[in-house]
Amino acid sequence: MITENNKAFKDIPLKIYEPEFGSELTNIIIELEKLRVKKLGGPVPPHIFFQLKEIFQMFESLGSARIEGNRTTLSEFVEKIIENPTKKTKDDGLKEIYNIDNAIQFIEKNVDSKTNFSRYFISEIHKILVDGLTPPPTGEGSRYPGQFRPVNVTINKSSLISPEHVQVPEYMEELLGFVNQPRTSQYHLLVMALAHHRMAWIHPFDNGNGRMVRMFTYALLIKQGFKVKSGRIINPTAIFCMDRNKYYEKLAHADSGTREGVLEWCTYVLEGLRSEIEKIDNLLDLKYMTNTILIPALDFALERENITRREYEILVFIVKNKGMEIRPIDLKKAIGKDSVVERSRILKKLRDKKMVEPIGKQNGRIYTISFANNYLLRGIAHVLEKNGFVPESLNKKD
Repeated sequence: MITENNKAFKDIPLKIYEPEFGSELTNIIIELEKLRVKKLGGPVPPHIFFQLKEIFQMFESLGSARIEGNRTTLSEFVEKIIENPTKKTKDDGLKEIYNIDNAIQFIEKNVDSKTNFSRYFISEIHKILVDGLTPPPTGEGSRYPGQFRPVNVTINKSSLISPEHVQVPEYMEELLGFVNQPRTSQYHLLVMALAHHRMAWIHPFDNGNGRMVRMFTYALLIKQGFKVKSGRIINPTAIFCMDRNKYYEKLAHADSGTREGVLEWCTYVLEGLRSEIEKIDNLLDLKYMTNTILIPALDFALERENITRREYEILVFIVKNKGMEIRPIDLKKAIGKDSVVERSRILKKLRDKKMVEPIGKQNGRIYTISFANNYLLRGIAHVLEKNGFVPESLNKKD
């Protein structure tokens, strides 16, 4: 929430401070550079990995909304996805989350290493984020979608004074020039962290600035070569929503404008990014994916009677089978001597539940497990939270 104010304003320079060679920040940058160029690959089938990417993207959207005060919990969100996978809703809380998801898709479609960010690009993302939402003071929408704010503001949870509204275009032009300037790669991640703080400080819009800042960070990561579009899942919001109070605390240190405060902020952001990438890369390991994520998720579904024992046996068989795929004839190995008609009936039931889906160009004769939009999502969410991929805070009512 933002309101008009008449307090004094202190300018903060936008500049890169060189970290010490032996500092923790320098070590993190070096490690992230290795991860940036690391070749993606592994035995986990793409049709499984990209289902998880879709799920992470949805949970990322929820995390970003909750930083701003959205009270929807992870469990509630999962039930809404299962109940209504079309994402059509009149509920402002859910629409805010789906808008963030739409903004992520827009960014992934329109950003690559050659992208130069423009005012138009920023404007389009903001329009997507606030689309259809009730404007403040009662909602998370905007009175001026896509337009820089025509009023002075204060920032929630901060004593910092943002620039006068007449200064916003100038500061935003400076910021866009800063991120578009060609630089050697060792500065890219510092630019990303500094740009996040800078846009938060400028607060260019009347509302939705936190969501906008995190989407801008995501866009910068793609521009800098972190391969979210070609495979690696990056969940940048998790850096900030693991501990919302710490996020605001670190932002406040950067608000000082001092070298120490700015570098502390950069360390916080890049350390979180490193942790998330290393953690997510575990999902490319087939044994880890099978034994830590998928089988426990199926166990969860069976315990809660979301699936029958026979369905469980088939789904476990698929997960353990080569390529995590089967043909109808393979069901004989999974469920014994049942007739062809019985096997077809069971398979049809799983298809109707959207727990298996055809893949490839084999006229629907090859199937894999599906878990992104059905009751299996409950188990996936549970094991992801249990193993630290999703912050526990997403299931707490603030």
